[in-house]
Amino acid sequence: MKNNAGNSGKSGNYGNVRPSYTTAGNAPVRVGAKGKAAPSGKSSSPSKPRSKKNKKNSSAAPKILAFVLVLALLGGAGFYMYKTGFFDPKYEITLADGTVDKVSGKELREMLTTDKFIDGIIINGMNVGGMTKEEALAALTPNQPAEPVLDISLDLDGVIYPLDLSPLPLTSTLNSVVDEAYAYLRLTGTEDDLALVDIYNSRMALLNNPVQYNSAYTLSTDEVGQIVTSVLSDATSVAQDAVITGFDPEACVFQYTNSSRGYEINLNDAVTDVTSLLESGVYSGVVPVAAQVTEPSLSTEMIQNEFGLIASSSSTTTSNSSRNHNISITCQKINGLVLQPGEVFSFNDFVGPRNESTGYEVAGVIENGQSAQAYGGGICQVSSMIYQSVIKSDLEVIERHPHMWPSSYAVAGTDAAVDWGNQDFSFRNSSEYPIALTAYWDPDTSKITVCIYGHQFPDGQYIVFEGETVSTNPAGVQYIANGELPVGETNSLRGAHDGVTAASYQIWCDADGNEINRVELPNSYYSTISAQIEVGTLNPDGTQATLDTSTGALTGVVEGPSETETNPDNPNPDQPVDPAVDPAVQPQENPDGEAVEMPADPPAA
Repeated sequence: MKNNAGNSGKSGNYGNVRPSYTTAGNAPVRVGAKGKAAPSGKSSSPSKPRSKKNKKNSSAAPKILAFVLVLALLGGAGFYMYKTGFFDPKYEITLADGTVDKVSGKELREMLTTDKFIDGIIINGMNVGGMTKEEALAALTPNQPAEPVLDISLDLDGVIYPLDLSPLPLTSTLNSVVDEAYAYLRLTGTEDDLALVDIYNSRMALLNNPVQYNSAYTLSTDEVGQIVTSVLSDATSVAQDAVITGFDPEACVFQYTNSSRGYEINLNDAVTDVTSLLESGVYSGVVPVAAQVTEPSLSTEMIQNEFGLIASSSSTTTSNSSRNHNISITCQKINGLVLQPGEVFSFNDFVGPRNESTGYEVAGVIENGQSAQAYGGGICQVSSMIYQSVIKSDLEVIERHPHMWPSSYAVAGTDAAVDWGNQDFSFRNSSEYPIALTAYWDPDTSKITVCIYGHQFPDGQYIVFEGETVSTNPAGVQYIANGELPVGETNSLRGAHDGVTAASYQIWCDADGNEINRVELPNSYYSTISAQIEVGTLNPDGTQATLDTSTGALTGVVEGPSETETNPDNPNPDQPVDPAVDPAVQPQENPDGEAVEMPADPPAA
């Protein structure tokens, strides 16, 4: 398409055909009045004869005038052609309809000059080609994208902190986008001809490949630092350990408060990251917060994954109801007890005195080396099971006493005697973490079980507690004269118990049951208790026979009838009494009537 503006109505246009150069020497025909040709030759009117000189001057003047006129015409034509760009170089362009034309730089500039958007400019999906800037703004403003939802959060080690960005001013970029699109491929007035050709070709290309513009929204980020700092100020903290507050003996799980990590946050980096995201036009997302993390020494995850049963010890009780009652109420007191690291458990202090007012009943005990009846009888079986579990849990034993003779419910070297006001059993939680005790007497199986829960040993390791007798000292018999008993009658005052030295071992095993370490514990010593048998020395005549206290033999016995009955314990006074046999105990039966049970199996790995 040609742009012929400024050429119509002017001479030299020749019906839209550009002027071309003429052959030199062809002077245009001078046109007279009314279009008639001027006469050539002599004038019809008479003239006076001229002189030869005047006649010569007269014939030269027209020639000069004609020459001047020709020069003027040629100059004017040349100037006109110059002004109209006739001499300008021509450039070949392809018009929108596919035809090819040649135009000058001036013509091309006129074609490219416009105060409207060029075709092929798309803003927010609308073609604004042919619109003025004002018309485009009026059409685009009602249809611009909705304001974005500001949804930026901070991620601090998996914890999400939402940011309230509502105080930040939100501004549309529509005006600036319109200005930018309006300036696209627009003339600046400084382009040369070749630049104009490039611009023209680029504009033609837009007809098939429009350029897209989209407005957005920008935020003033001046207050981002204040917002981010207010959110993260509470997150900057020292590590907080989980705190074990109790133990549920039914579910066998610890009760605790949750732990938290400690964070040292670089607030400047966090502010910069959020600001950069917003300034890039992204208004939703999660920004990771870099922080130096400090782990708690006891975390919630550790309690959930690494705490559990460490050790368990069981033994069978007797059928004595009073003894089992004492064991049961003692277990109830201990069940669910939590000990913090370093805390000491004292059996006597925790359980308290054993008497009728505290709910205990009378049952068998050991007093002064012999069996007796007293309140709280049987609770040593509880303290012994605690002792065994303490050793299996690798805790520090502070005070422990063996019984006067080995117990029927614990292998020699693995028992722990208690006596209110006299002997105690105590241990310290020497681990780095809290522990919990459970204790239960099962009436259906007559078994008492004591467990310790806490931080389990690594790699499935566990401890076995073993005891063995390494030496014995046979007990003797002590004969005591009784001047009120008929001569030769006997009465057993105390049974005999051999002295025993027992060793015990804390044996570490791996998850497969292989021994990996053996620790020898202090020996246990059980007293040598001689039997005590009183022998009657009263003769029938009222005199006293003499007793040999080392052998039980009598001398000075007076023969005669006796009104006393034969002692069923020794129907034959001349028969020596076996000092190792307690007449009050049936053969093949332990003094307290209880079966000996080995320590419980180790806990499952």
